[in-house]
Amino acid sequence: MKYILACIYIFFSTLVYGQYSFQWDERIQQINDAVTSMRIPEAKRLIQAERKIHPKNLCLDLLESHADLYELFFNENKEVFKTAYPMFSARIEKFEKAPQNNPFRDYGLGVLYLSKAAVAIRFEKNLEAAWDFRKAYNYFKENRKKYPNFSPNDVYFGLLTTLLGSVPNNYQWLLNIIGMQGDINGGIAMVHKYIHSKDAHHKIARNVAMLVYPYLVVIFEGNKNKALEFLDKADYDFKRNHLHAYMATNLYLGNQQARRSVEIAEGIVKSDEYTDVPFWHFEKGFGYLNQLKFDQSEKEFLQFVQQFKGNFYLKDAYEKLSWIAYLRGNQQKANAYRKMVLQTGSLVPDADKTAMRNAERGTWPNPLLLRARLLSDGGMFKESLDLFKGKSTDDFESAADKAEFVYRLARNHDLMGDQDLAIKQYNAAIAFGRDVRDYFAARSALQAALIYEQRKDFAKASSYYKTAISMKEYPYKNSIDQKAKSGVYRCNMALKSVSAKQLAD
Repeated sequence: MKYILACIYIFFSTLVYGQYSFQWDERIQQINDAVTSMRIPEAKRLIQAERKIHPKNLCLDLLESHADLYELFFNENKEVFKTAYPMFSARIEKFEKAPQNNPFRDYGLGVLYLSKAAVAIRFEKNLEAAWDFRKAYNYFKENRKKYPNFSPNDVYFGLLTTLLGSVPNNYQWLLNIIGMQGDINGGIAMVHKYIHSKDAHHKIARNVAMLVYPYLVVIFEGNKNKALEFLDKADYDFKRNHLHAYMATNLYLGNQQARRSVEIAEGIVKSDEYTDVPFWHFEKGFGYLNQLKFDQSEKEFLQFVQQFKGNFYLKDAYEKLSWIAYLRGNQQKANAYRKMVLQTGSLVPDADKTAMRNAERGTWPNPLLLRARLLSDGGMFKESLDLFKGKSTDDFESAADKAEFVYRLARNHDLMGDQDLAIKQYNAAIAFGRDVRDYFAARSALQAALIYEQRKDFAKASSYYKTAISMKEYPYKNSIDQKAKSGVYRCNMALKSVSAKQLAD
C-alpha cells in the first residue's frame, strides 16, 4: 500500500513540477539584454513571442519581472503599479512550484523578492520591503551553498552583503540573530569577480553587475576616482544601453563632471524600442544648472515635472526651478515655483526633504554662495573660487552662511588637489556649522575623513566619520550617515589588519 501511495505522490508531483522549466539560451539572453538596456517595449514583444513556443519557461517570468521593476522604479506610475505589483507575488508562486534541483529556481526567487522589495520602497511599502529583502538574502545565501559554481548568485548576494555591511557595528548582532551578515569589502569583491569571469553563466547578470558595481565603489568603498576610472575603461555602450547610461550620467553628475554627464544623456539612441524615462530631463536639468546654463536647465526641469507621473524628486525639481528664477532676478516666478515645492511630491528622498525644509523656512539662499555651489557641483572649481575673491567670513551675517562659505572654499580646494588647505577649511566649517541645522559641518567631517583614510591615517579618519554621524537633524543626513558608517567599517577593518600584522611581526 505504501508503495502505491508513493507512486501516486510521484505521479502528481510530476504533473505539478513538470509543467515548469528553466531554459536560458541565446534567445533568452537576447531578451535579457533588451530588458537591461531599457528596451522594455521590444523585450515585452519578444517575451510574448517566446512564450508561445515555450509557455512554461520560467526564465521568461524572471525577465518580465526585471522589466516591471525598471518601469516602476524609474517612472513611478501608480496606475501601472496597481496591476504590475501583484504580478511579483504571482511569479513567486510559480517559482515555488518549480523543480528544486535547478539553480535557477532559488536564484529566481531571490531576484523576484529583491525586485519586489525595490518597488515596494519606491511606493513607500517599507515594512513589506524589509521582509522581502530578508527572503531574497536567504535564497541567494542558500543557493550559493547548493550551487557554488552558479556565479550569477554572487552579483546579488554581493550587493546585499555590501548593503548590510554598512549597518553600524552595534547593530550587527541583530543581523546575526536573523541569519544575515554584512561585509562591504567582500560584497564588492563578489560583484567585481563576476564582471571579470568568463564562465558558462557570465552573461546572465553581467549588465546588472555593471550597473551596481560603480555605485557600490562610490557609496560604500568611498572611492569615486576608482569608480569613474572604471566607467571610463570598461566596455560600456552608453549610447545603446540606457540603464548603464543613466547610471553613468548620475555618477558623473554627483562627482562634479556636469559636462560629461550631459554629454552622455544627450548622446543616447532614441527610439520607440526604449522605455520613455522622464528622469533623463531631471538629470540634464542638473547638468545644465551646474554650468549656470539657465535656459537649458529650466527647459529640462519643466519637461520633467510635466511628464513624470510619480512623486519622488518633484519637490527637488521645483526648488531648482525656483533657484533659476531667483538667480535671474524674477522673484515672482521664484515664489510660484516654491509654492509648488510645498504642494507636490513626497518627503522620502533627502533632496525632497531639504527642498521642503527650505520652502517652509521662507528664506532664500545667498545668491553668491548659491552660484559658487552650482559651479563647484558642476566641476568648475576655478570659476567658483573666483566668486570669492576678496571675501571672508566677515562678509556673511549668519552662522549658516559663514559655514557654507568656508565649506565651499574647502570643497573647491579639495577637488583641485590642495588637501592640506582643504582640511583647515573643513575644520573651520565644522566649527562654524556644528550648531547649525544644515549639512556643511557634517559634510566637512565626511570629506576630511576621506582625506585621512586615503592617507591611511585610519584612526583620525574614523574620528572624523564619527563626528559626521554624531551631528543631528540636518539635510541629507541619511546619505551622509550611510557613507560615514561605511567609512567607520572600512577603518575598523584596516586597523584590525594593521594590529594583526604587528602581532605577527
